[in-house]
Amino acid sequence: MKQKLIEGSSKIFYPVDEQQILMTFKDDIHGAQREKSIIGTGGLRKEFSYYFYRLLDQHGIPTHLVDLTDEGIVVKRCQPVKIEVLVRNVARGHWVDNHKIPLFEGGQRFDSPVVEFCLKMKKKLSNGNLVDDPRINPALSVALHRYALDPEIRGNMIKNLSEAEEIENLALNINTIYQGFLHDLGWILEDFKFEVGVLPGTRQFILIDEISPDCSRIRDAEGNSLTKDLFRQRRSDEEIFAGYLKLKEAIHDAHIRSSV
Repeated sequence: MKQKLIEGSSKIFYPVDEQQILMTFKDDIHGAQREKSIIGTGGLRKEFSYYFYRLLDQHGIPTHLVDLTDEGIVVKRCQPVKIEVLVRNVARGHWVDNHKIPLFEGGQRFDSPVVEFCLKMKKKLSNGNLVDDPRINPALSVALHRYALDPEIRGNMIKNLSEAEEIENLALNINTIYQGFLHDLGWILEDFKFEVGVLPGTRQFILIDEISPDCSRIRDAEGNSLTKDLFRQRRSDEEIFAGYLKLKEAIHDAHIRSSV
């Protein structure tokens, strides 16, 4: 394996050539202020992301996907936008948890999807406070693109409000496709998050990174979680693996059907 290009909490990226990189998945799971390695979950995330992105490709959603390998997913090189986009169909997480901002009753279904922008930034300040993907609005994102002190943020946000609208429309389109896939199984998509980047020399936004059980909340017909909420609920490793496996098998089957 070549020298690492970037290592994060859940993935490692390696250079392939000037146009492509290899995205590999760790077995580490983070949530509820703890972390653990559960063997095999990285591979399940890899396969779910690959086959789901293939499904999105078939619906005209541009992604960074190139190919699936034993080691990971080969993807196009691009410039990541320092925004994390969340789509919420049901109130969970940040807006429900008592230790954050409990503004809704858990499980409240929204009349229409709610799209949030977050600054992709985790940083411990000198006073000990942790900055953890703070919520921002489109206008603030434009201002950060121009004037942010941090050079990793300045120039890597959105340039104008039209771009914000483009990303929001992308989010809603992905949500519709995601919900449709799960609806056929009788499952519910509560929320998910994703990231975008731009290809070199363009302002074309493409879907990057991953969409997987690690960054989605999905419940089956009986209301059981199939995603990282199982880890947050301190369920057994076997239960967490089984939920991830169920989702991976479902998207793989959908990919086969769509390819016939």
